Formats: sequence, structure tokens, C-alpha cells
Amino acid sequence: MRLRKLGNTGLTASEVSLGTAEIGLDYGFKGSPQYSRPSLQDSIRLIHRAVDRGINWLDTARAYGDSEEVIGRALKDLSPGPRISSKVIFDHPVSEMGAAAQRNQVFQSIESSLRALQVEAIDLLYIHNATEKLLRETAIRDSLEEARSQGKIRLAGATCYGEEDALAVLKDPLFQVLQVPFSLLNQKMRRRVFPEAARKGVGVFVRSVFLRGVLTPQIDSLPERLAPLREQASKILQVLGSEVDGLAEAAVRFCLSLPEISSVLMGLKNEAELESNVSGLSRGPLPEAMMPALAGLSLSDPALVDPTHWQDLI
Repeated sequence: MRLRKLGNTGLTASEVSLGTAEIGLDYGFKGSPQYSRPSLQDSIRLIHRAVDRGINWLDTARAYGDSEEVIGRALKDLSPGPRISSKVIFDHPVSEMGAAAQRNQVFQSIESSLRALQVEAIDLLYIHNATEKLLRETAIRDSLEEARSQGKIRLAGATCYGEEDALAVLKDPLFQVLQVPFSLLNQKMRRRVFPEAARKGVGVFVRSVFLRGVLTPQIDSLPERLAPLREQASKILQVLGSEVDGLAEAAVRFCLSLPEISSVLMGLKNEAELESNVSGLSRGPLPEAMMPALAGLSLSDPALVDPTHWQDLI
């Protein structure tokens, strides 16, 4: 497993990392045979195998069901273990909370994560789904800085959906890592966010690279409303031809062809999926000559490429 610099943090990240929403929640499309989460023992085996394969970051969140608890169980058998990133959760709209309540919420979320993960410090704590408006709530930002000074967290970051929100994160030096959605079908972060992150020395994890299973063999069971994605996916395979063995390999290797990306988060449910996806990494980034054609296949319709518009399907 190759390693990449995580911005200016002084740390490295394996070129792919393990996303764990799928081991804490039922995940995918309702009615799909792949929708249910794996068992506890299967999840622990997946985590152990990921670490064996050289993956050195696990990504979780308070909002991912019992994902943190599962990781905590798995970590007991690992020494040294991987680095862990988690995310602050807010029980109420931030705009309805005063500064003291915001601070209490941040620290309650951190303490809950520490107990579940059974660790003394969280390597990277994100504000979950940060927006420009939320970032103006200085009590939240100051609470993260306080938690870092107390040794409860080592790095602060933010996860975002929107381009403007991500650019707002990059203005604050507290946030050393950014997590954003990015895939062959949704490349909006590539134009402004990635260059600015590189300029600021901010590490970048990308998520949703498989677009909730669209860019995997599960594409054949897509809900009819998302059928246009099948046509776009077929164009990807036409461009790449024999260069890749399927959509999932194309999805990961495309992201790894961009040097601004520190690590690609892969949401997986079992060891077979892990082995299949890791095996393609040996082929390295995609040929540079293919990248312009692939850039032209990005879609702009949020109803198609933003899973927040799919709530009735997932």
C-alpha cells in the first residue's frame, strides 16, 4: 500500500482508507441484496484485514450507527492500530443553541466517541457537514481548539458537501484536513477546492467515490430514477477499455490520479469487496492521456449525483 502526505500535518495516509458507515448502518439502496450491514464478527474481520493490507486510516462518525463501537471492539486486537477519524454530531440545529450549549455538545460528542472507540485521543475530528453558516459559530471552532489543547483530539477538520462551504473551511488554519464528496460522476471539487487545499497544505480525503454503489457492480440494480447514471457509467468504460477491470477500479484509480487527494475513502461491507478494490491499486494512476475525456463525463445535476437528493431511495 502506497502512502501519501496528509497535507502539512506531518502524517501520511494510505492511498485508500476504510469508510465505516456501512458497518454501522444499513447502507445502499432499499431493496438491494447488499443493503444490510454485516455482522459484528464480519465487520471486525474486515477491519483487521484492511489493516493487514496496509490501510492506516479508518473513518467513522457519531452519526454512523454503532460504527464507533464496532471499531472499538476491533482495535482491542490490533497493536499498533490504524489512525481514526470521527465527526462531531449535533442533536439540535446549531442556530438554536447558545455558545455554552454548542461547547457542551462538542465535548459530549467527543467523550461519547472516546468511550465507544476505547481510545484516549481521536486522531482527527471533523465538524460533520460543515457549512459557511456553521463555521461562523465561533464557539464550535473554539471548542475544537480547546479539545486539541487538552489532548482529546490531535487534528481538526471539516466535512462538506458544497464547494463554497469547502472554500470557507480552507480559510481557517485550525482545519488541517478536509473531507469532500468526489467521483468520476461528480468532479465539482476539482476546479477550485483541490488547488486551494494544495496551496494551503490541507490534507484531502475524498468520499462517495463509488457514489453509494453506482460505480460498482451494483449499478445493475439501480432504482429507475437514477437510470441515466448507467449510460454515463458505460461511457466511462468505453473511454478506459481494457485499462480497468470494471467501474470500481476506474472510480478509485481516477481519484488516485489527482495528486491533491491524500486518500480515497472506500465504504466496504466485506473482505471480498476489500480484496477486489485493493487488487486494482497495483496498476497505479490512470494514464494521463485518458484524464481529459474522463473529466468531461462529470455531471452537474444534483438530483443525479448528490445522494442527499435520494433520501426516499436509501
